[in-house]
Amino acid sequence: MSTMPLATAVQLTLADAVDESLAFALAGRDATCLWCGGHDMEVLTADLWSGAVVVRCRQCGTELDGVVPRHLREVPR
Repeated sequence: MSTMPLATAVQLTLADAVDESLAFALAGRDATCLWCGGHDMEVLTADLWSGAVVVRCRQCGTELDGVVPRHLREVPR
């Protein structure tokens, strides 16, 4: 008998949440602020070639910057 549960919920890590938020902002979709939960994010700078992006929340003023991983920038066919 196996001790592994049949169904497990996958929880995002903080790094996954940051990558996903930056990817949404880079794609022009509605990104969520990781600090206040607001949906009013503005893209300050974005480089589609490298994936570097800087976003700011208009509600709380928090800035987030990073590089979106390539697998999140690719368009599924």
